[in-house]
Amino acid sequence: MSGMKGGVIRRGATWSYVVRERDPQTGRTKPRWVGGFRTQADAKAARAAAQTAQARGTYVAPRNITVGEWLDTWIIGHEVGLKASTAESYRANIERYLKPRLAHERLQGLSPARLSVVFKDLYEAGGHGGKALSPRTVEFARAVLRRALQDAVLERLIEVNPVVGTKRPRVTKAQHQTWTAEQLRTYLSGTAHRLTPLWALAAATGMRRGELLALRWSDVDLKSGVINVDRSVTQIGNARTYSTPKNHERRQVTLDAWTLLRLGELRIQQAKDRLAWGPAYAGTEDLLFTWENGTPLLPDYVSKEFVRSQRGSGLPRLKLHELRHTHATLLLRAGVPVHVVAKRLGHRDPSVTLNVYADAIPDDDGRAVDVFSKVVHGA
Repeated sequence: MSGMKGGVIRRGATWSYVVRERDPQTGRTKPRWVGGFRTQADAKAARAAAQTAQARGTYVAPRNITVGEWLDTWIIGHEVGLKASTAESYRANIERYLKPRLAHERLQGLSPARLSVVFKDLYEAGGHGGKALSPRTVEFARAVLRRALQDAVLERLIEVNPVVGTKRPRVTKAQHQTWTAEQLRTYLSGTAHRLTPLWALAAATGMRRGELLALRWSDVDLKSGVINVDRSVTQIGNARTYSTPKNHERRQVTLDAWTLLRLGELRIQQAKDRLAWGPAYAGTEDLLFTWENGTPLLPDYVSKEFVRSQRGSGLPRLKLHELRHTHATLLLRAGVPVHVVAKRLGHRDPSVTLNVYADAIPDDDGRAVDVFSKVVHGA
């Protein structure tokens, strides 16, 4: 081609280079022109980098695909291996946080610096009405984008994953709101509500909301005081979807006598409801927690109802999930070993429990010295 030297050529005000790409189907090579470089030197450097990548087998052909287009394509294929609830959270995260900020940008134009700005913006003003987002929410958005772009690397759409080099703003670890033993006792003894057995079971076991609402009477042994936790329920729209517990951690949880009494009372009440409703009774799933006619409860309603049940109690306001934190905190502060608490909570690794509840574990350094002295020196 006239005017081309060393694989580069001037076209109007910019420079372009040419490389030969191999068609994986036919094995034949064909030229690809890449333009828009400000100087001849820039075009030559880019061509040399492309040829080096070809030799290494890491070459990625220039594409104009946008981040939004890739995210739409990626989630369709990726959600096949996910729980329905997890797939829904991925989609919501993409639509709410990632696409509004990145949808129209070129996938191959992303850089760690650009994404660091995006994540910083999410931390500071990514919520509704420009409010700050929690660190956990932003980290989830970062994790979703990282997975999507790692698959883009595997698909040879980009050479490296730009999320890997992003900088995270320094954030303060969130503190859990919990009740003391006295506050919990005051609430449970002073609340007359159909769902009080549910609140009691949540506080006594640390079970997650989805695990509680998926419980069947066949999972509960009132004689031995043991519950088998082997499934969870998630709300998607107005529908309930069952799956295994988080991290697939099936487990057994032992109950205290007071909570067992509440469950026994619940079973008697359900029997009365079944008789009162007769053929109209809708309970066909053997669930512990239902409406009076046996219809299963929706998880979002249960969370809202727990907050409403605290009105006028004079206690610090808790969310339902914070009964789980209360359970763990009370046990750890009473000296129950971390691995035992981890098993009750369904944490696969006790280090997770230790990290989340480190501030709840007593500093027993003085006691440790006393134990060492008695064991070694007898005094």
